[in-house]
Amino acid sequence: MIRFVLCLGALVLGAPSLPAQGPLPKPLPKPTAEPAKPAPRSSNPIKEVVRADLGPAEVGTPEALTASLYAFISGPKDQKRDIEKIRALFHPQARLMVAARHPEHGAFLRPLELEAFLSFAIPQWEKGFFERSTAVSVQKQDGVAQVWSPYDIRLTADGPAMYTGINALQCAWDGKRWWITHLAFQSQATAALAGDSGK
Repeated sequence: MIRFVLCLGALVLGAPSLPAQGPLPKPLPKPTAEPAKPAPRSSNPIKEVVRADLGPAEVGTPEALTASLYAFISGPKDQKRDIEKIRALFHPQARLMVAARHPEHGAFLRPLELEAFLSFAIPQWEKGFFERSTAVSVQKQDGVAQVWSPYDIRLTADGPAMYTGINALQCAWDGKRWWITHLAFQSQATAALAGDSGK
């Protein structure tokens, strides 16, 4: 038993007194060629993640920015959404917040990063989704704007509204265009959805 414990200890600790099995390997030659240098990072932060180039008609004002959001996410079933355009509406550091209500536990908040939100939402939008603004109210001071936009959601262009809700967008001007820097939203089901669920 003592001999077994000593041998086990030698294996675990790599006892230097044990004879090596065969000659020691020769050291590897040092590489002569210099390692490849990484590609330089872009000085433009919006190029680090693929975003479409949007024009003044899409991001020139807070109102245009809001209208573009509704236009880019809406469309009939099986119509592919342009993720690069949707992403380009949001500043690279933008955040989202869902204000929701659990039927048993009440109100709660769920913060989301943009990419996580898009990975969940886009497959749902492509089943048929039309979100329309019913009003837009903008408060602006220089390069900061707050947009308050009630909306409704339909599954087809002329179908009944299944949800109503509110979008609260915080927007900022960088000297060239407006960005969504924060989006908070909340929605609730309508009687049309309750009737559809009961069929």
